[in-house]
Amino acid sequence: MNFSWKRALVVARREFLTTVKRKAFLFTLIAVPLYFGGVMTLASHGSMSGRRDSMRSFTRLGVVDSSGLLAGAAHEIITRMATDPTNAPEKLETYRTEVVFYPDQAGLERALRSGRTAQGLTVSADYLATGVARRYARSTGTFSTTSSVRPIERWLARSLLAGHADSLRIERATRPASGMDLYTLGKDDRFEIKDERRELLEFMVPFMVSILLGVCIMTGGQYLLQGVSEEKESRILESLLCALSPEELLAGKLVGLGGVGFALVAAWIGAGAALSAPMLATAQLPLSPGLLALAVTYFILGYLFFASIMTGIGAVTNNMREAQQFSMMFSFANLMPIIVLTQILSKPDGALAVTLSMLPFTAATGMMLRLGTPSSAVPPWQIALSLALLALSGWLVLRGAARIFRIGLLMTGKTPNLPEIWRWARAGK
Repeated sequence: MNFSWKRALVVARREFLTTVKRKAFLFTLIAVPLYFGGVMTLASHGSMSGRRDSMRSFTRLGVVDSSGLLAGAAHEIITRMATDPTNAPEKLETYRTEVVFYPDQAGLERALRSGRTAQGLTVSADYLATGVARRYARSTGTFSTTSSVRPIERWLARSLLAGHADSLRIERATRPASGMDLYTLGKDDRFEIKDERRELLEFMVPFMVSILLGVCIMTGGQYLLQGVSEEKESRILESLLCALSPEELLAGKLVGLGGVGFALVAAWIGAGAALSAPMLATAQLPLSPGLLALAVTYFILGYLFFASIMTGIGAVTNNMREAQQFSMMFSFANLMPIIVLTQILSKPDGALAVTLSMLPFTAATGMMLRLGTPSSAVPPWQIALSLALLALSGWLVLRGAARIFRIGLLMTGKTPNLPEIWRWARAGK
């Protein structure tokens, strides 16, 4: 029977429509972005609201000054800070803290226990020589004890310098780096001002794309694995092979279920772009067409590579449980760059990051993470080599999977061992 793309596309259409009509697919399409979006929103708003609540509750500071150095200190601390890192730097919130002096430690502790003061500070008699001081707080929460450290430090510095320097010198001594800009060497070999908010957004786009690629590649591969295993277990394949060749059936499944994975990527990216459009517009962050083109290319090649492996696994195993056990190791390999994310971010041009972006199992997610790291400038030859290795590996695995698929479809009973599978992949016999 000669290969016919017409028959293969009939299979592809059937696989695509059957999969997208399943309730599980619709649940994945809608629930996954909602879940991750909700988790990220809760995490970011939790930290921001924690800082705001901490500063809002820091309304009074009780002080016991045994050194006498703070006699002329101000009785109010004014703090201006940006609690939302995604806001523009000029959008600051102002917090006011009253400073109340107590004659002894016992009075301060009574005020803390009764709630009349939020935090306390005791300054030792030899503070100028030793720097020994104690800070007290009613709450042990992370943000409640860390957000107020800098305001107290600046108030101490201003108090110690009062009367010994003019107001401008005191301001510069307490905030020496407030007007300091950091310039770093950019990807175009020019020094440019470091914008942490912009860099965060520039990283988040490829980071989310890499996660989407990894999840969708695995999802498409699992759909293919499930379809082959279920049809083989239910003996439907025997009927299908009366009208189709194994090659047409394989091609149809790859195209149809590949379309399902691509639909997931497109829907999730579209939803993410719509939700983050205001933030991206505020940051004036353009989405690179080249980056999107690379993401699509890596998805296609990565899907071809993993789908071929899943097809071979589905063809040689006897049931779905056995197939999932064999496929688990390959699925985890695809997300290995996410597991070692900190190493890639710290050294995007290091041996580990480069290796992961070249290996076919981790190339898609690894390279997207490297491209998204602000301090990394990936050489074009590395991108070309990564794509070439992934394409070559996908083609070789596809050829081997097609031979295994042809032989293993109608086999039942004992699962073949590795030498037998290797012989099928090499010779198709």
